Amino acid sequence: MGEKVRVDMKQPLSAEQVSFFRDNGYLVLRGVLDPELMAQTRDAWWDAAPKELKRDDPNSWVGAFADSRFTWKYRDRSFEPWMVELLYGNPELQAVAKQLLGPELKVPERIRGIYCVFPDTDKQPRKAHFHVDAHAFHLGVVGYVDDVPPDGGGFTVWPGSHKHFYHLFKTAYTFNPVHGKEEMWDSDESRRVQQIDPVHTFGSAGDVVLWHHRMGHGAGHNRSSQVRQAVLYDFCRADLDAVQDEPPPDDMWRDWPGISGG
Repeated sequence: MGEKVRVDMKQPLSAEQVSFFRDNGYLVLRGVLDPELMAQTRDAWWDAAPKELKRDDPNSWVGAFADSRFTWKYRDRSFEPWMVELLYGNPELQAVAKQLLGPELKVPERIRGIYCVFPDTDKQPRKAHFHVDAHAFHLGVVGYVDDVPPDGGGFTVWPGSHKHFYHLFKTAYTFNPVHGKEEMWDSDESRRVQQIDPVHTFGSAGDVVLWHHRMGHGAGHNRSSQVRQAVLYDFCRADLDAVQDEPPPDDMWRDWPGISGG
């Protein structure tokens, strides 16, 4: 996935990286997460996995959870301090979030959890599908705690889709489509997003994907022989609760001083 990018704490993201995020709605950073915390995360996940899944038997991973699109979201330990430290407490991610959103961030009680995508029994490629998250936040983070090969079920994004979806909502951060949910998915803007070639991210343990809250995204089709393991968290400004139900400002970057220059 290219060279490892180290974050300068004084200027976490370069001007080029900020511009890429602004235009595309996502950005990949390399080698960010703590190795010991990642190992602890993998161990916790395997300890909680159903008994039919054997850590030392890759054949047991194929086709698992087929009825739920080959995914399993493990949230039971998301509130534990070491899990929160893995993403929210990561110094580099903190620096990036504060550069983009400003210095005052909401302190979380938990992260989203460990989201896994299992190998599919059908290795034929299938069309990727996107959605937009319904809960309020600013900056999403997907952190890979194990290697994710190409076609390994990586976090999938539709570059630029955040700009198409942004003004389809009555509110700045909550999920209130102007003309209703079904109408939104049948809108010209949604059809334009469908014409965008999705990007299936992949990489090494410790890599992270940053993404805008109105980004069209989804889990990739895992055609590899291993489980995709990722942890998710949403960075929020401290004033999110006060502004989340306001009409979306004309400037979609009003609350992002690191992008708007405010």
